[in-house]
Amino acid sequence: MDSSHPQRISSSNRKSKATDSVMVTCKRAKFMATYYQQNFSMPDSVFYIATNPKTPTFYLKMVKTCKYFFVKNPIIVIPDLYARGGKWCSDHFPLTLTKYNSKYWITEEIYGSANEFVDKNIFSPIIPEIYQCDVKRLFLSDQIISYHDLSLIISSAERIKLTNVIVKHSDSSDAPLEDIVAVTVNAKSVIVDKPTITLKTIKELTKLPNFKELDGFTLYDLSEVFDIYEFYGYMKKNQHTKIYISFDEQISDAFKNRLETIVDEILETKHINYKPPLIKFYGVDIQKFVKLCRICSSH
Repeated sequence: MDSSHPQRISSSNRKSKATDSVMVTCKRAKFMATYYQQNFSMPDSVFYIATNPKTPTFYLKMVKTCKYFFVKNPIIVIPDLYARGGKWCSDHFPLTLTKYNSKYWITEEIYGSANEFVDKNIFSPIIPEIYQCDVKRLFLSDQIISYHDLSLIISSAERIKLTNVIVKHSDSSDAPLEDIVAVTVNAKSVIVDKPTITLKTIKELTKLPNFKELDGFTLYDLSEVFDIYEFYGYMKKNQHTKIYISFDEQISDAFKNRLETIVDEILETKHINYKPPLIKFYGVDIQKFVKLCRICSSH
């Protein structure tokens, strides 16, 4: 019967699409429009729990139970947060984190890159919008971030990778590697490219309890400021962490000789009772490096 009225069908379809569009664009408005202030005969502790949720799962259950809890404490739970092309997104959907009067709870992963920008500080504008960060994976590249901001997003992460990242203290000085590792309290694996190293870095690093608990620790493009003897002394006592370190091509021949002496000592040891480090540098004998790789993989 309807097939005899194509104009009516076309008009109906347009109305349906228009309605769908309004529903999408006004979803938040509709949500808020149906909220009414009510007086609940519940103890104050219930409202305290709702405004101070311990887990995102619990918070979402409370919000689904009653809209009041969202209005009282508006939080949007985001599993993954990415910076792509200068814009933040989640699951390929763009996010304007400063657009809504809400806070954000990030639960699984953050990947942030600023390699295409002159202004490398892409986290500073969104940090005030983050309610809590419980991510397990944190990957940052090509950016400048304050030590305060990094501390807020890194403490829960188990897998961490920082590539060409400069961390700044409040006095504008570069945070050394040991200060960064100090806040990776739940980390299992840490990878850092071009870290800031001082003469005290290795001594301070090996004092950290969480450093000794790492399953894997990788450093790329180290300078010869790195105290290789202090480090190797610690490695001979290391029973847990698999460590890989590589050095910048510009290190001196004298420093290369020191590295080669350590590599030779490891290769010549018949019974290694520690986790030997994998050491790579420009000019290392390839056969020695292959043999060292085999030794490291078997311990």
